[in-house]
Amino acid sequence: MQVQTSASSRLQLISEETDHLYEWLVALRRDIHAHPEVGNEEYRTTQVVVETLATAGLSAEVLRIGTGAVCDILPTDGASSDDLIGLRADLDALPIQDGKNVAYRSRNDGVCHACGHDVHTTVVLGVGLVLAALREKGQLHRGVRLIFQPAEESSPGGAVDAISCGVLDGVSEVYALHCDPRTEVGQVALRVGPITSAVDQVTVTVTGTGGHTSRPHLTADLIGALGAVATETQLLLSRRVDPRSGVSMMWGRVHAGSAPNAIPQVGVIEGTLRALDENGWRTAQRLIPELISQIVQPFGVGVEVSVTAGVPPAVNHHLGVERLTKAARAALGPRTVTTTEQSLGGEDFAWMLRQVPGAMARLGVRPAGQTGAPDIHQPTFDVDEECIRIGVATLAAVATRGSDSAS
Repeated sequence: MQVQTSASSRLQLISEETDHLYEWLVALRRDIHAHPEVGNEEYRTTQVVVETLATAGLSAEVLRIGTGAVCDILPTDGASSDDLIGLRADLDALPIQDGKNVAYRSRNDGVCHACGHDVHTTVVLGVGLVLAALREKGQLHRGVRLIFQPAEESSPGGAVDAISCGVLDGVSEVYALHCDPRTEVGQVALRVGPITSAVDQVTVTVTGTGGHTSRPHLTADLIGALGAVATETQLLLSRRVDPRSGVSMMWGRVHAGSAPNAIPQVGVIEGTLRALDENGWRTAQRLIPELISQIVQPFGVGVEVSVTAGVPPAVNHHLGVERLTKAARAALGPRTVTTTEQSLGGEDFAWMLRQVPGAMARLGVRPAGQTGAPDIHQPTFDVDEECIRIGVATLAAVATRGSDSAS
């Protein structure tokens, strides 16, 4: 009975501290949103992290790569610092023009928090402040590490650099949240196993002598070659890779030429390779240069294919999902947790989950009662800021769950 009272008291404190901080955290999120920074340039955001944690007497260390930070919150009872729970947030924004008409619209031209990393950063900062308050009241009995990681949107992702800086040393389990407009605010969505997919960037450069469009027989049809690459690559992949791997090759950018009557000398097409499982991913990586070379051969062009190493699927561990589920339900109620499907999006948190067990949850950000909301990675993406309260309560609960033997 004493253990149950302790757990209940701790959850009550989390709720009270989260409510106390909520309006301030909303303002903090809006400040971060208004000042977005792209990967490895998150200097202001990193400083906000350090200064915010300092207000609670916490000391954050900037990563040696120049951006990003790490902060350990250790209990006062001498618990081990080699059995830490890690909580990760990503700091970077996207090179997208903000299309919203709001007071906290991006002030940095061509850069926008269109993926919710401002929310992720705010949530983990909020958890840090809540845990600091719990520690003062003797309610923190296990060490927690806050990980603020740069450059998630890059490839293979800033998580690789963060890991090389030692952010996972001494961490025995690690958790993260990601904004999800498909999930209603007030809920977190989970699944055991892969929750995201493998992603690589593919760049194809084709070259020829160039010439007049009236004499195509005297040069190489470079535009035709690019068109063939765009339309045939996915078809050929689908015949060479197990379809259960869910391999998808989609093109997002193509550029060649400057005049309608001139066959150009150089053309580039870029896109992303995605796969639901690692076997299909590795097979497609190997096949793509071969297939594209075969596709363009009849056109007589030169070709160079670059497959940039990306990220593997982020695989949620069974115990991590179980712990996140129990924590969210204990902190917010039984209807808080729902299920989600595997996404074809990439997430460099995958690298952390490969080294340390844990889980990522989808954080509902769609306003209650709405059937749809703007998707991530586009200019009008925004969130119902009640998600901040949900995120803080969930991660604070999982960070302190297990402090008592019966939790």
